[in-house]
Amino acid sequence: MRLNKFIADAGICSRRKADEMIKEGRVTVNKKEAIIGMEITPGDTVRVDGERIRLNTQYEYYMLNKPKRVICSNEDKFGRRLAIDFIKSKKRLFTYGRLDYMTEGLIIISNDGEVYNHVMHPRKKLYKSYIAILDREIEENDIEALKHGVVIEGKRTAPAKVKRIGKKEIRIAIYEGRNRQIRKMIEILGYTVESLKRVKVGELSLGHLQSGDYRALTEDEISYLKSL
Repeated sequence: MRLNKFIADAGICSRRKADEMIKEGRVTVNKKEAIIGMEITPGDTVRVDGERIRLNTQYEYYMLNKPKRVICSNEDKFGRRLAIDFIKSKKRLFTYGRLDYMTEGLIIISNDGEVYNHVMHPRKKLYKSYIAILDREIEENDIEALKHGVVIEGKRTAPAKVKRIGKKEIRIAIYEGRNRQIRKMIEILGYTVESLKRVKVGELSLGHLQSGDYRALTEDEISYLKSL
């Protein structure tokens, strides 16, 4: 969204006046002086004369059990199905805590950009838990390696929480969000990930939600997210 439209939609002034305020240096985005014509995204912090402004909007919060072969994006040039397509809403929604194309499980969908800052920013160190099924039985020394962190592309991952739940099945929790991180951590040890499913984000649990189904978050769950 254009910054001047955001300011206007928040009820501060007209778009033209917003551009004047930006030109005068009265507007900042994420603590940096704004420029005319710039775009902002959900989660950006906009201040006018030092006071933070927000859209007067009604927020919606959902949990989706994302199936495989679904994209966590608001558009896809290949025409693949989007996670937001599963949600019946008139709001412009966004996914938070992206899962790759072949990974299924818990994804949060909302129009509240603050969700990213509360949930997905690495500084929060909020653990996300996954169930991984491998191509063969995982050895104990490799479980220990995952717990202590492995080196991916020259950088060691943060320690993971790992528990064996079957010969070829483990539960693994991480708080980092590097691209395809779980898969890369396991594959660098010589295994193939046959399936991967996220089952928890912090204290939010997928529970018995079936693949492709979604539900609105409860008031307690929303309060939990905002308390992080």
